[in-house]
Amino acid sequence: MTCTLLLTALATALWSAASVTPAPGASDPTCRGTLPNHVVPADPGFGRAAFNYGTSRLRAHLNWKDGILRAGTLPDGGSVATIGADGTIRVKQGWWRGQAGRLLITGRRLDRSAPPARANVPTGYGDTGFTPVELLFPTTGCWRVDARQGTAKLSYVVRVVKLAG
Repeated sequence: MTCTLLLTALATALWSAASVTPAPGASDPTCRGTLPNHVVPADPGFGRAAFNYGTSRLRAHLNWKDGILRAGTLPDGGSVATIGADGTIRVKQGWWRGQAGRLLITGRRLDRSAPPARANVPTGYGDTGFTPVELLFPTTGCWRVDARQGTAKLSYVVRVVKLAG
């Protein structure tokens, strides 16, 4: 009897804690996107300095504000990311590679179940230096993007949202 009461109390406590703790995601501000780890100099070109997040061997340009990728038409009429007819969010991102090897990029949603993010990485830019990448997020939410090229690895978190309108 005492064991049953103890297990019931424990289950109730765990359920209560889970029900008041929001999962990180598109509607939850606890999904903190990664911010750049250095300032990009004026007119950086396509060298390593142009890419504001990463290491000496692999860098990406995080070109969205506050770690939030906003898909759709911005107030000024431009866009950072577009929304496809199927709802997929597409964004172009510049990468810099400091060593040879194939660049592999994957993504997984952190706040709930979703198909994986995909990346289109072209092969016509050589093994090192600049390469443009198209990232495809199947849904909004809190995403972790992981990249690997040879022994170099790089990860970041981005909150993906769709703009109204």
